[in-house]
Amino acid sequence: MDKYDIGIIGAGIAGSCLAILLAEEGKSVVVFEKEDYPSHKVCGEFISLESYAFFKSLGLPLDDWNLPLIKNLQLTSQKGGELNTPLKTGGFGLSRYKLDYALAEQMKKSGVHFHPKTKVSDVQYETISSSNGIVKANLIVGSHGKYSPGYLKRPKSAVKSNFLGVKYHIKGDFKEDLISLHSFDGGYCGISKIEDNQYCLCYLADASKLKYHSNDIRTFEKNVLFKNKNLKEVYAKAEFLWDKPLIISNIKFNKQQLSNDHMLFVGDAAGSISPLSGNGMSIAARSALVLSQLILEEQNFATLIARYNQEWDRHFGGRVNKAELLNRLMLNPTAHHLVLKALNTFSPLRHKVVNDMQGDSFVRNFRVIR
Repeated sequence: MDKYDIGIIGAGIAGSCLAILLAEEGKSVVVFEKEDYPSHKVCGEFISLESYAFFKSLGLPLDDWNLPLIKNLQLTSQKGGELNTPLKTGGFGLSRYKLDYALAEQMKKSGVHFHPKTKVSDVQYETISSSNGIVKANLIVGSHGKYSPGYLKRPKSAVKSNFLGVKYHIKGDFKEDLISLHSFDGGYCGISKIEDNQYCLCYLADASKLKYHSNDIRTFEKNVLFKNKNLKEVYAKAEFLWDKPLIISNIKFNKQQLSNDHMLFVGDAAGSISPLSGNGMSIAARSALVLSQLILEEQNFATLIARYNQEWDRHFGGRVNKAELLNRLMLNPTAHHLVLKALNTFSPLRHKVVNDMQGDSFVRNFRVIR
């Protein structure tokens, strides 16, 4: 039976980055990913510039890809409110497909043993059972995203609210340096440019409203999303590149358990931020850096868990909580309209709310833990 220092379940951004960081420090690492890899995922695909240098420091040739830089934000409400403001940090556009492919290639270069299309069925103490066999690992990390997979011994509680995410790739005459967020009753939609002159259109919505429209996406969009005239104009101008959208459900935004039995969790499996902040992918990358440094320093598992909880709260707790509050406001048309009026009136408040969602730039050789 093969034995590794680290076993990682899930090759999302956090899992892949963690694998690279630990492998290049001399750890033997195995990664299991249940899906074909890479594949398109429901994701806003706007990445905060805070993580640009980090991805470059992992070996990704971002400068060669001529990616769009996004420095302006537009918010609109169903009731006609609008806010336009520059972003202090800003972001860049990059599809998950291209990013995940590059991370997978870097894992291979770093010596990570990567197993795509391999489903993990059971995790015991230091043992991972999968469709590709059984391996041992001194430490096991779950990077399985927002869901509670079957291999967990104590599945996390179900989400209180059922939200769904819907994503398209489109083309059209849209501003290249702008991320726009358009709210509607029970949700909001973001549009921003990615590579190859394409744009990502991705929205979050109350699943009960889709159910009310017989679970028909087109009818739901026409009757709910199009009540925001700006969003209706986007759909009218866009050339939709896919026959049908990608859809996920049961989305949650808050801190989760960081450990379960003898496992640790990273990325969205540990806690996720609402998509309106545009920082989910950067937080996933930073969480991998935080956890990698802790793993390299701490041999005692109980101490590792305690320090990980402290560091997670220090780095992400405030941002996740603020974004969760803004998320609730965005889902209510009246509340969102009033918030836009307030932000337009009070510029110091506008700058604080908009820019508090983004963090400082980081790279792999920064010490980010205390």
